[in-house]
Amino acid sequence: MDSILLDTSFCIRLLKSNDELHQNAKDYFKYFLEHKVEIYLSTIVIAEYSVKDDANNLPLDFVKIAPFDFFDGKTAGEFHSIIINNKTQIATFDRNVIKDDCKLLAQICNRKISAYITKDKKSFGQIFLPIQKVKGFNIELLDLAIPLRDFKGELF
Repeated sequence: MDSILLDTSFCIRLLKSNDELHQNAKDYFKYFLEHKVEIYLSTIVIAEYSVKDDANNLPLDFVKIAPFDFFDGKTAGEFHSIIINNKTQIATFDRNVIKDDCKLLAQICNRKISAYITKDKKSFGQIFLPIQKVKGFNIELLDLAIPLRDFKGELF
């Protein structure tokens, strides 16, 4: 893994010291920095984070900001089309979550980011994996709920 996109759920846990996944987020972030993994933060994540907290609290000095652009929009539309054609898999998902996940996945794909970290494991199987299968690319999906020490032997 040489690059990673942080999800909103990761950012929330990284900055919320009383969250049960705070230590996991800190451990992963420290690992990314120590191993010179390029850390990306989408403008979409910044917008989502800003609903509850000031985006200036995010670790902006340590990340590359990924603006959502025309090409990302085009790719996200293609990805969203794949998902809506498989309605049985996404019946329990909020339509806005699907749209935003497709946007993030488009940014990952267009920038050739190798990994994505989130606490929302449900989206792995129902949104990310179907798109990866149709489009034929691979992204390493990291589940924030699993401590770094448990992943190290398998992923790193």
